[in-house]
Amino acid sequence: MNLRSRVFVRHVVAVGLILGLAAVGGDWIFSRMVLGEFDESLRELAQSEAEAAIARPVLPPRIHEVTFGTAPPSFPRLDKFIQIVSLDGLPVARSANLGNAQLPTPPLVLSRLRAGEEVIETVRDFGEEPVRLLSVPLEIGGKAYAIQVAGSLDDANTAIRSARRLFLVMSAAILAAVSLTGAMLARAILLPIDRIVGRARVIGASGLAERLPHPGSHDEMARLVETLNEMLARIERVFEAQRRFTADASHELRSPLSRLRAELEVTLRRPRDRAEYERALASCLQEVEWLSGLTNELLTLARLDAGNSRHPKPEPVRLTPIVEQAVSRLAPEASRREVAVLVDAQADLTIQAAPGAAALVVGNVLDNAVKFSPPGGQVRILVTPENGSALVAISDSGPGIPANELPHLFERFFRGSSARRGEVPGAGLGLAICRVLVEGQGGSIGVSSPEGRGATVSIRLPLAA
Repeated sequence: MNLRSRVFVRHVVAVGLILGLAAVGGDWIFSRMVLGEFDESLRELAQSEAEAAIARPVLPPRIHEVTFGTAPPSFPRLDKFIQIVSLDGLPVARSANLGNAQLPTPPLVLSRLRAGEEVIETVRDFGEEPVRLLSVPLEIGGKAYAIQVAGSLDDANTAIRSARRLFLVMSAAILAAVSLTGAMLARAILLPIDRIVGRARVIGASGLAERLPHPGSHDEMARLVETLNEMLARIERVFEAQRRFTADASHELRSPLSRLRAELEVTLRRPRDRAEYERALASCLQEVEWLSGLTNELLTLARLDAGNSRHPKPEPVRLTPIVEQAVSRLAPEASRREVAVLVDAQADLTIQAAPGAAALVVGNVLDNAVKFSPPGGQVRILVTPENGSALVAISDSGPGIPANELPHLFERFFRGSSARRGEVPGAGLGLAICRVLVEGQGGSIGVSSPEGRGATVSIRLPLAA
């Protein structure tokens, strides 16, 4: 069963239940109202008889009927039986229309009448029709009696049955009308969704630039289309980044492989002496090491993208030892390049981060700073708290970064003009890995560079509570 059918069926069932409850409630209220009006007419007739008996006390009591043909019509007395009984259950007087019949006076009714209660009940085995019987205690001339007034329920039951048929017909008509309008509304509401589904089916990986047509309104359907279009835009960006990543990775791998193959082919063209073979093997080994480093970085990115990083979860860790260990590891390379590394730790901070991730980020950024600083230059490391985070600012004294390259520094395989001119080794993945790691720890990383005056990479990590 599709969504349209489920919506239609649930709508019809819900409306049917509401109409059924309304019909039952209406029938109950109407029945109580009809019986209430009927009971009130019995009370009025009993009261008029009681007043007449008290006004003209006669023993034994009698029914104050009018003679046919000498009195005006009396609607209250129409189809009503009247009987006066003693509290022993013996009839004292009866209306003429009762004939020889006697209204029932069971012991329970007599006991309640002796207690001064008014008794009203439905008698179904009196005559051919059920009757409503009212019994009221009455005292005449110091003696206790009871006036009983009964009326046929045939007209009342007929009215109730007619009302029930009316409720049933109206409920069925309303349910049919609501079902028809519900089907039309379900179709009208779900038709745009069908169009969206049909349009979405033709959008594939080769056509992610396409978007779903906007309905032109500002309702829930428009928000759905806008949300789906935003999702398509994100998917398109991911696919584009994946294509670019694949192309860049292929290019970066092809160059060293081509050089490695050319080196081997040239070496094998003719016999050579030991020294030449050693130089060729050393050159090949250098290319293999570069390929190994690139492969490790690609694997690291793949694990991070898949959410399967080997680094442990964030934990409280001191930041200063991480910075000092990174400086210690790069000290030989900095000494070889004649670059001074200065650390300014203004506070001993404890951060909430995975130690391995933090060490890798600081090490990668510091390695870049040392590589891009000229001989005799300096690399400054500032560690300080800032706006609830720990700031590690690493500044170099290199040539700086052009403004148009700053937005692309954290893209994969991006290498700035300074790196290409100076032939600085690297594949352009270090900063991309740093960004993924830092953001995975709840921090941020950014670069600023006054042109011609070096660059500063700012790493912000959350402080431990």
